Order: sequence, then structure tokens, then C-alpha cells
Amino acid sequence: MNFGSPLYLLGLIGMAIPVIIHFWKMRRAKTVRFGAIRYLLQSEEVTRRRRKFWEYLLLLVRMLLIAAVSLALARPFRLESVPALSFGSGQKSLVVVLDDSLSMQRGGLFAEARGAAFSALNQLTDLDQAGLILPCRGMETELGRERERIRKSIRDAQPTFERANMVSAIARAQEMLGRAGAKSKKILVITDLQKAGFADAPALGDFDGEIYFYDLGKSSLEANYALGPVELSRESLAGEQSVKARVSVYDFADEPVEARLALSLGGQAVARGSVLLKRWSVAEKNFVVNLREDAGAEGKVELENPDALALDNQSYFHLRGGGRVRTLVVDGDWSTEVTSRESFYLERALNPRLYALSRIDPEVVSENGLEQVQLDNFQVIVLADCFLKNQAQASRLKDFVANGGGLLIALGEKVNADRYNSLFSDLLPRELREVKVSFAGAASAREFQPVRLDTSFIGSSERHPVLKPFGSAGEGDPAHAGFSKFFLLYQELAPKGQVILKLTDGTPMMVEKAHGRGNVIMFASSIGPGWNDLCIHPAFLPLLHQTILYLARSLFEVGGQGAEVGEQVELALPSGKSGAFARTSRGTEMSLAPEKQAGQNLVRISRLTEPGIYYFWYLPGPEPRTMDNADFILAVNPDPRESDFRKISAAELKKITPAAAVYISSEKGVKSEPGARGKTSSVKRPYHASFLLALVLLAGVELLILARSGLE
Repeated sequence: MNFGSPLYLLGLIGMAIPVIIHFWKMRRAKTVRFGAIRYLLQSEEVTRRRRKFWEYLLLLVRMLLIAAVSLALARPFRLESVPALSFGSGQKSLVVVLDDSLSMQRGGLFAEARGAAFSALNQLTDLDQAGLILPCRGMETELGRERERIRKSIRDAQPTFERANMVSAIARAQEMLGRAGAKSKKILVITDLQKAGFADAPALGDFDGEIYFYDLGKSSLEANYALGPVELSRESLAGEQSVKARVSVYDFADEPVEARLALSLGGQAVARGSVLLKRWSVAEKNFVVNLREDAGAEGKVELENPDALALDNQSYFHLRGGGRVRTLVVDGDWSTEVTSRESFYLERALNPRLYALSRIDPEVVSENGLEQVQLDNFQVIVLADCFLKNQAQASRLKDFVANGGGLLIALGEKVNADRYNSLFSDLLPRELREVKVSFAGAASAREFQPVRLDTSFIGSSERHPVLKPFGSAGEGDPAHAGFSKFFLLYQELAPKGQVILKLTDGTPMMVEKAHGRGNVIMFASSIGPGWNDLCIHPAFLPLLHQTILYLARSLFEVGGQGAEVGEQVELALPSGKSGAFARTSRGTEMSLAPEKQAGQNLVRISRLTEPGIYYFWYLPGPEPRTMDNADFILAVNPDPRESDFRKISAAELKKITPAAAVYISSEKGVKSEPGARGKTSSVKRPYHASFLLALVLLAGVELLILARSGLE
């Protein structure tokens, strides 16, 4: 141990003062004998022994008090050797760039990084300036002479799940030093020198200061494996039978390996498998998950091989949907002959009896019977060529949709455009015009050519969820159906709804609109064989199944889009929504205020900070907020490149960071640019604060002894 002011150690001599006082007070008194007081003398002997114990304890405490004062004034410290962190004796300005990327979470590297940052700050004098940059969090502490603020930021800093852009962080450090007008400019980069942190970055401009790289990475390459995002696809046309989950597996090691994988859904393992990986390679593994009715849940693929970093061994996804869907079909063309009803083909398509895996339970009523039905018992209502009796009937349907229900409106002969426009008003995705007959003006049956659906959406990854079953022309092509009559819809300058299906001439055939918490889809032709022959083609069943499940929010599909940690996400707010609330599967909660952009209200998360599932609810919205009633779901995973621990070479590093001097150091020694001298130093680790704390504690002990023993 060393001392900054050793002269104060002379104060240790003062420890003799309490001893001298103690023995001075022990002068023997004159003995005077008088009457028989044997019992009194015995009692006094016991008291004297107890009093003697407290006196010696008080003596020890007072000696330690004097020693603590002397040692605190002498400013004790310990010399700590720090390679290549000697910044010279002149006045300087230093910016510390502390790597807080995902790779720094392995093997206690970030704790070492904190220690190196504190050691660097301890070298600075009161006249020096210091600043701090955390690249992933984007946090900057401007240059200043106040050290405690920077130390607190370092103590509070935590490694993230992101990939750092170290070149960008160094550029910000250069700008910070330029703004401060510093003369002696120094940048200390504390990192594991992971190559991915310096990838895809342009070279920096010339820097008239020094850059120190403190390398915390291991000397030998650590074996690590990682997973890419999970991609989900359907295995059957109409179906709810299975989902294929495909995941990429990365081998960032010099040895081949058999990667062992497990897929879980809702916290339960449902599939296991393995894949052989060559060194420094990537392979794909496919899982086929047989779905249950209640399979909508958080999903995860996990890599079970031990490696250097466990945090990149999970890949998250979400299956949304499941459960049975109760559907009310209101038949406006009710007939005693079942096969003549408008709903005949629809009812059998939704639950064809032999199709055991159908999750849709249809109940058919006439339009008159609608009055006696409790709508809350259903998730979706289908209006099949209904007249609409009165405003009360329309209001019930509006409330049903506004409270989260789904409504499918199929038109037909009994539909009056003006009546629908008046009674439904803002519920309709678009206002109705008039009926168009595709064969009007044809001189003979030979000239009759029905209009067909535009199926250019087939195979497109951007197609509407209702059209997802149609991955190729061989999977029930809807273009085979012909349409002879249909309603024309008014064109809107600012469309309130989305066109799902249209005819080859561009006429909208299926249009969707959000209303309150629910959705409305309108089909501009009949659902039965009156105006088209869609119901006798194979595409009818998957199209209607998908539409009903979509309206009930019961489709098995990826919950929203996938994203990487560190990315920004924006959501467009539906009409009538004033904000959004988000919650992650790790429990983090965020209230998102709307921002106006190009005339549209958006909510934004500027940086996704953690992997897992993000749930979004538009406000005002349902209470309580559950995974099942979330309006949008996002699966977020780390960037696999952050799992590659290969280092950037000294030559590459110098090429992209030109400076007056570049030093690269580690615990084992110092490397520098050719012609530059390596630097090592010893920094002071002060202990005087510990002795001051001991002084306060000892004073408290003395007061307790005096109060307990009655000594003065």
C-alpha cells in the first residue's frame, strides 16, 4: 500500500494517548480498613471485572479512531497496472467508447470493460475533460470535468442484444472532441474487437488525435452457434392441419457439429431434431407442427448445444389463432327447400361434415329470426342477400362489429343500394352504386362472356391474409369462376377500406374496412349460385374458410412481421385510435403516443431493445389486454452476425481508423502501429474513503459502549 501524504502517518503515534490516559487513571488508592463488609467487597469485585472489560474495549476503539483519522489523512492507495492506458501527463480530453453489444455479454467481458473504463478515468487530472459513448444505446455524455456523472453512467450501463456500429461511434467521438475545441484529443475504445462491429462501415476521415483500442476478446477463438429467424408456411390448401417452421442454424466455429434443436409452442416442446453443420457454415432445419385448436401461442426454436454465448441460441415466432369459431349466417333468401336457400353452399363449405378439421360452427337463421338471436354468442356474422328490415337491425350489427365482431356482407337480388347506404352509412367499406350485368347487350348466348377474378395475387408474398391459401395456380385457382352480375362501388378520393379481390377489369369484388374493434368485408356479388358460379369451384371452400377465420382473428399465422433487435418499427393507427400500448414477452411495457406523418397517425418504437414477442394494442382498446386480443404482434430476434466472434485484424483496423497514433492493447501486451512505442502505466486505486467510513463506524461504536456501560 502506498500513501499520498505519508507525513500524516505520524498521527499513528497518537494511538498511545488513550493508553497513557488509561494507565494514569489506574493510580492505586490508599487502603482503609473498617467493619465487616465481606459481602459488599464480593459484589464490588464482580462489578470491577465487568467495568474492566468495557474500559479495555473502549480503549481499543479510541486507539482505532485515531489510527483511522491518521490513515485517511495519509491518502492510501494501491497501484494498479493498466496496459496501454497511459495518456501522458499534459492536459487532455478523452472520450471513452464502451462497446455494449451482444457479444460483450459472454464470459464477463462487460464487467472487465467497466473496470478498464474506471481505470482510464482514474488517470485523469482535475483539469482534464472526459466524455462517454455507448454505441448500441446511442447514449452520449458530453465532455466535461465532472467525473462522477460519467462514473454513474458506466455503473448503470448494461450490455444490449444489438450489434454495435463501432466506426459510427468513433466518428461521434471525433465530433464530440471537435465541438469541445480540445487540443490533446484522445479516444479510448473498449471492445472485444469483433469484426462484425466494424463491418459495412466506410473509412473515417483523418483524426489529429490518438485512438486507443483496449481489446477484451479472448486470444483463442471461442466456438459459438446461433439461430436465424423462424419462417412459417402452410402445409395444406384449406388448412388447419399443420405449419412448417424453417430456421437457419449457424456454425461460427473451426469444427463441424451436429446441432440439436427443440421447438416449443406455448411453453411445451412439440418437436425435436438435429442438423449437421460444417465449420463456418449455415444450414436449414424444417419442423412440421401438427396444430391443435388451441395452438395459438408464443413459439421458440432453441439450440441445445453448449457454446460461448447462450443468448443467441433462441429464435422466437408466434402462431396466432386457434379455437372454434361460432358463425351466424343470416339467409335473406329463406326457402322451405333447403337446396334453394342462399346459404346452402355456404353452410356446407364452412363445415362440410366430413371435413373433420374445420373449426367453424355455422348456425343459419332467416332474416326474421335474427331478431331473436343473441349476437354476443358469435364471433362472425354473415349477411347473405339480406334486405335489412329497419334501422334497429342495422344498429345491432354496427354495435356487434364495433365491439370486436367480424361481419361478412354478401350482396344479391334483395339488396337495395340506397337502403344499404342509408342504414349502414359508415359501416360499409364503400357505398353501393348499381348492379352491373356482364352480358348486357349480348345478342345471343354465344356472345355471353362472364367476367372473371384477377388472380395476379397468386404466389405473391404481399397478398392479403384471406388469399394466403392460393400459393400457386394449381391450388384452387379462383379465376375459374365466372361472374354474371355484381354491384359497382363508388370510388373514394381517400379510401377508407382495402380492396382484397377485384375483377379483371379492375372492379372491386371484395373490400375490407375496420370499424371500431372489428372488421367488415363486403362481397359485391352473391354468395350463392344466383350471380356467379364460384360456389361450385374448388376455390370457394378455402376462400370462405380463410375469410371467416380472418374476421374472427383465428387464423394460424405469424403474428405480424418479424424484425431484428435494434430496428425501428412503425404502425399506422386505424381511424378513431388515439395511441397504442406495447408489452414484450419479457414484461417490458411502453405507451406509444401518435405522430403525424403525411396526413396519417403513426406510433413508433425507435429501437427494439430486446428479443422476444412484442404485443400491440390500439387505444382505446379492450380491457384486460391479453395475447389473444392484441391488434398486432411482432417477433423480434438478434442479428446472427453478432454471434461471430472473429476479430478484425490490426491492419484492417488501422485502415478504417486513420489517426495521429493508433494503439491496440490487451491484458497480454501492447500492439501499436509501426514506429509507435507501446505504453503501459500504473493507476492509483484510492482507499481513503474506506478509512473515513471506518471512522464514522468506530465513533458510533464508542457511543454505544458509553451508553451501555455508563462510563464517562
